[in-house]
Amino acid sequence: MSVQSSAHMQRTLYLLSSIRKFKRLDTFTIQRRTVPVPMLCFIAKGKGTLTVNDATYSVEPLQLFYFAPGMTLEAASRGKELEYYLIIIETVAAAKRNNHWKLQSSIGLLHSLPAGRLYIQDAKQLLQRIDELYTTVNNRTVSNLIDPDLQLQSLIDLIARGIRQEPSDGTQSNGIDSCITYMHQHFHEKITRETLAEIAKLTPNAFCRSFKRQTGSNPTDYLNTIRINQAKSRLTPDCSIKDVAVTIGYGSEYYFSRIFKESVGISPSLFIKRERLKVAAASRTCFHDNLASIGMPAAAGVDCYRYPWMDDAEYNRRLTSQLEQLRLVKPDLIIGDYFHQPLYESLKQIAPTVILDHHLDWRTIHMKIAELVGREKEAFQTFHQLDERTLEARNQLSKAMGNERITFLQIIPQGIRIQGAANHPLNELLYSELGLHPGSAVPPNKMRDELLPEQFPPMESEHLFISKYIGHPDVEAVLSKLQQTPSWKTIHAVTDNKTYFTPNWLQTSWTPLGRNQIITTMVNLLLR
Repeated sequence: MSVQSSAHMQRTLYLLSSIRKFKRLDTFTIQRRTVPVPMLCFIAKGKGTLTVNDATYSVEPLQLFYFAPGMTLEAASRGKELEYYLIIIETVAAAKRNNHWKLQSSIGLLHSLPAGRLYIQDAKQLLQRIDELYTTVNNRTVSNLIDPDLQLQSLIDLIARGIRQEPSDGTQSNGIDSCITYMHQHFHEKITRETLAEIAKLTPNAFCRSFKRQTGSNPTDYLNTIRINQAKSRLTPDCSIKDVAVTIGYGSEYYFSRIFKESVGISPSLFIKRERLKVAAASRTCFHDNLASIGMPAAAGVDCYRYPWMDDAEYNRRLTSQLEQLRLVKPDLIIGDYFHQPLYESLKQIAPTVILDHHLDWRTIHMKIAELVGREKEAFQTFHQLDERTLEARNQLSKAMGNERITFLQIIPQGIRIQGAANHPLNELLYSELGLHPGSAVPPNKMRDELLPEQFPPMESEHLFISKYIGHPDVEAVLSKLQQTPSWKTIHAVTDNKTYFTPNWLQTSWTPLGRNQIITTMVNLLLR
């Protein structure tokens, strides 16, 4: 706060824009990005590396980072699980003139906190306070009683009081961190294994083993990743690919192009034109909806997946039709999901093709698609809008539903699937993000249970959502068998006529548009 006179005062207010809890079950990387607004990031579980303004940190549980506007970030996880909170803070400038206050949004700083890694005396207490803030925002009953903005201010005060000096005994930093920082600062130069080993004060072989253990990557691949991320910001329509290669440390344009395509999926020349490409999607999980949500409608959206009931003749007819549809639109780029990996060579004959790896985190896939077509900002905006819509729906449903339970079933040719409460985007949307209560037969820690109609268990559930597997005549027979079982007739959702047939939410839950449609349907059905 600064005071200029009794008639002219200025203050900066900190308001909570959002708080999100991320849980990633796969290894992932975040490419170089600029921080737009003040953020606090607290690591609850997992390990990785984080580079802030070219200073690299080893990420461990119970660590806190403050990211100020304008800072650049890169990150990579290690291991199979990472859980962290991200608190987005809105700063408001309040000016008092002649006894009147005027508020104006601003991109400010948290003046009480230094940017970067913050060393906190009681990290466990901090985690508890952050979790309390998260609960307030996501629990309507609690948030009626507690002001989250006051909680945020109290949290910032706790952090400011608890900051201690960075340890000087080497426990928080090591030679590998110094090597990574050196790579970020000197990526444009020739960097040898011997140079890095000397910085780390290790023999070359011991250095490579330690580097791999800490980062999950060998030094060459890690340096290539830094250079490729730098290349992305330098490749423009006015640039020379050869000049870019030289400025980021590659003497050979051919070698640079090969490494770039292996890393990004497309060539540097195609990357330069990525915002103007005609893009088609080959996906079982609705990539065309991902493209539409970031302002780039797909030239075509095909699904060449071979469903289990298809014989050779039926599948070949379907495949021929889908590939011909792609040929007719003449795309510049095809983006395919991992179900289309066996068709890569066929797709590549039509247009340059990128097959994305599978991730349980739908946001990771959405961002990769956005990066391929130059729509990263639109993707972040999509996330923000969807988060606001989800929170609004959660509050509506919490007030109306009370303790009523829901269950999602899928009818397939071989039997029935009871969708679980974990390990799938639909499960996370229903039971975590929307906060709905699962029915008694919903497996809490699994993606789903699969069983025959006669194995259908007794179930307590006030609402039942049912999706039929598309295109197979046996599905209706399976549904009929299910409806004749003794357990079916005892479900409250059945006796109260609260069963609802839906489209295939298991597919559409992978995209922002699909998730928004699911939310809208849930609200319309459960609040009517």
